[in-house]
Amino acid sequence: MARLIVCLSIVAAASTVTAFAPHYVKINSASRTLEAAPRVPSPFVSTSSTSLFETKKLLEQAELPEKLHFEKDKEIPKVLGGLVIGPRKLVVVTGASSGLGRKCAAVLAKTGRYYVVMAVRDVEKAKQVAKEEGMPEGSYTVMKLELGNLQSVRDFVFNLKAFKSAKPLDHLICNAAVYRPTDPKPAWTDDNFEMSMGVNHFGHFLLVNLLLNDMKKAKDPRCCIVGSITGNTNTVGGGIVYPFADLGKLQGVGMNVGMLW
Repeated sequence: MARLIVCLSIVAAASTVTAFAPHYVKINSASRTLEAAPRVPSPFVSTSSTSLFETKKLLEQAELPEKLHFEKDKEIPKVLGGLVIGPRKLVVVTGASSGLGRKCAAVLAKTGRYYVVMAVRDVEKAKQVAKEEGMPEGSYTVMKLELGNLQSVRDFVFNLKAFKSAKPLDHLICNAAVYRPTDPKPAWTDDNFEMSMGVNHFGHFLLVNLLLNDMKKAKDPRCCIVGSITGNTNTVGGGIVYPFADLGKLQGVGMNVGMLW
């Protein structure tokens, strides 16, 4: 009888514990670990008296950013591109629908020596741009690439390899970028990186790494990283265009709550 009473007491006590209790225990444990360890400045945890729990609560209440890429946006891989490309060099230009990327893609296509893959977030816009620039038929193709979504980067690489078949990639021009110095609030990628870091750096980093082995098979391969003069303070443009391009204290590395502990 005594054992039965004890068991019932344990069950009753357990029933009062909410489903979130283990999570809070984990947070409290993490808090004690952080307090015992040396204090390291973090872009996500304030060095003030704000607790981890309060920081987590604020992040959970924050509005989620609109997604940049959805599963329905995935392209069906194009095939038999090797026959179209022929003996020409194959070059990928990211952000080829505007600015430097647009002009770069048009010039290369018109030489007759290159077959250009316009890697863009807006496929229809890029097709219109190609017509406006007078890019010859059969000198280019347009493929979907959203650098603010790492899965989209992987999908692009898969589609590119399916399209070109055994022909290696000769040149990769990483041109796409975002520059939003006047925005009062930061924007985020689908992977919870600050937009500038996610698109300009992490997206291209993954793209290059996924294509490096393929480019090694090409004769005289080239990877070009386009940089704006706003990032160079020793130039006229970089000296007068504000704010300076600056990674600061790496606040843009991510906002994922899971990175807090």
